[in-house]
Amino acid sequence: MKPAESAADPRQDWAEALSTTSCLPLRVPDRERADQLTARLREHVGHLMPKVDEAIADECHDTADRETARWLLDRVGHTLHQGGPDDRTAAVHLEDLALNCRALSAICSHKDETGQLAAIALPSTPS
Repeated sequence: MKPAESAADPRQDWAEALSTTSCLPLRVPDRERADQLTARLREHVGHLMPKVDEAIADECHDTADRETARWLLDRVGHTLHQGGPDDRTAAVHLEDLALNCRALSAICSHKDETGQLAAIALPSTPS
């Protein structure tokens, strides 16, 4: 991987991945492009996971947000071990990685800005 690629903005990569997969299920995106984006998103997710794990550890009490963040980390770990043996599966995997990267980035950004874990599990309001 080229040095310029590894320094790419996760937001740009997940947005491009979601745009690339927006044609699903009617049309499968180009496999070569999907594989390139998948590799970059895997790298971003690999950098974000320890930061989210640290944000979870910083919380003193178990909360719904903390439990949701733990669930997300488990899901992301599972997603990283998957792949795409065919073009359609690879595209679905790319979309899943993009959504996971976006969620992890949101948690990290919120923690950096506020010092608190993001409110990702909001209680429902009575109707």
